[in-house]
Order: sequence, then structure tokens, then C-alpha cells
Amino acid sequence: MKQIISASRRTDIPAFFTDWFIKRLEEGSVLVKNPYSGKVSEVSLRPEAVHSVVLWSKDFRPLLRRIEEVERHARGLFFHFTITGVPKTLEQHTPEATDAVRDFRFLSKRYSPNHIVWRFDPVVVTDRLPFEAYEESFARLAGMLKGQTTECYFSFMEPYKKVLRNFEKYTDHKLIELTIEKKKEYARRLSAIAKKNGMKLIACCNEYLVDGEIEKAKCIDAGRLAALFNDMDLSAKSAPTREGCGCARAIDIGAYDTCAHGCLYCYANSDKEKAKRFLKGFNPEWKGLGFEGEKKKEGELF
Repeated sequence: MKQIISASRRTDIPAFFTDWFIKRLEEGSVLVKNPYSGKVSEVSLRPEAVHSVVLWSKDFRPLLRRIEEVERHARGLFFHFTITGVPKTLEQHTPEATDAVRDFRFLSKRYSPNHIVWRFDPVVVTDRLPFEAYEESFARLAGMLKGQTTECYFSFMEPYKKVLRNFEKYTDHKLIELTIEKKKEYARRLSAIAKKNGMKLIACCNEYLVDGEIEKAKCIDAGRLAALFNDMDLSAKSAPTREGCGCARAIDIGAYDTCAHGCLYCYANSDKEKAKRFLKGFNPEWKGLGFEGEKKKEGELF
């Protein structure tokens, strides 16, 4: 059975590891370390083993410069493109929103609006960044992306301990705790803007927001991928990554603590300095992100 490859929830492969990714595609495999058990598995990236590749990024520019090379080795590309337009105090090294919108339009035109979703997440309300600032940015971006996609995925930030530590360490922004009712109100306001611009608002791991207007997210949607890439035989079981997740099973080839965007709300980095150090010492010849040359251990792929 062919697999869905996720590249990647754990890091931004298109932004920082395009050379490495293409090298892995050319060689036909990648080593992946399970972040919890430490087990290392070899994952085939050969066309006969891969159904589709779901790419996640805030900055697709490095990958777009080599998109034809990617297409030669990987069919069935699907894109999650995050654009928020929030201040650099929270997202230090992401591209300007207008540049990101230009790249979004390029992908939508090259493939189709059904091959790409806009992510406006997470919403992080602070004493210096009220919800109204997000609402204004959302309305501006939704207007720019009208006709380029049919869905916008969003969420409110989860206050994980590592996120709280990063806010305390790197910024004087004070997080504002929102009630469930206030989040529902804000979500309805964003949903109305999305609808005006021909999009459906999709709640990612915020299931309490799901109602008749807002749907539950399936970031890895086996049914959608099967329909897009003319393979209705794709059978991927549900495999939620955290509470409220609606995703199907996929193999993620990324690694935590490797993304250097410097977003303070990031769930995938325990400390942005650790990610910077990794990137400085990274070698594109490595078989996997975060380590080199480890042998495959016994056990099934995960």
C-alpha cells in the first residue's frame, strides 16, 4: 500500500531543507527518527511507494526555485501554506505577507485551488496584539487570496509549557487567556470574512469551535488526496496527532528543533536557539534530519 508523506509538521522543509529533500527524493529513501521512542526507520520515497506528499511551509521560495526537480521525483503534491501577517516580534524570520501571497498564487495557478490550503494559525492574543489586529490581517489576506483556495485552516494557540517558556524568555508580550465563548465569537467573525471571500473556515485541533459554519480540520485528508490524484484505492486509517486532530495516517519525515523561523508560539521547537545551532551545523548529505548514518532498527515504519 502506498504511503502519504508529510513534509513536515515538525519543521519547515521547503524553507530550510529543500536541497536535502531533493537529494532524498533522488536517492529514494530517508531515515526518520521517532521523536518519542528514538527508533530509526528507513522510509521509501520512490514513486511506487508514495501516494502523495503533503508539504507544509511559511516560506516556499527555496522549493519553488527547484519545483521542476521535485516534480520529477514526487507526484501528488499538496500544500499547506501558512500566512498570518503578524508582527516580527512573534514571527522573526518569515517572509513579508505580500511575498508569501505571490508564492501562494503561483502554487494555486500551477496546480489548482484545491491543491493548496491557507493556514492562518495559531491566533495568539497578547496585551500588545489584540484579536482585532488578527481580524484586520485576516480580512486583508483573505481578499488577496480570494479565488486561490477554498479553505482556511486556523486555530488558537495552545499554551504548552515550551511555548510559555519561549514567551517569557524572548518577548515582553503577555499572553491573554481567552474563554471558550470568546474564542467562539472570534471564530464566527473570521468565518464570516472567509465566507465573503469564497472560503470555508476550518478549525484545527479546536474541536469546540466546530459548528454549521466551521468544520473540523483534516490536514492529512486521505479522501481528498485520493480524489485529487485519481487513486480512490488509497486507504489511510485515522491517526490523530493530538486531541481534536482529524488527520489520516502519514509518515512525517521531519524532526523537531530544526526550524529557524523563530516563531515564539511554535509547538515544534523547545528553544529557537537550539534550532539555529542545528541549522548552522546541518549537512544536506545527511540521510535524515538531525542525525547522520544511523542504521535502520527492527520494527515497522511509523
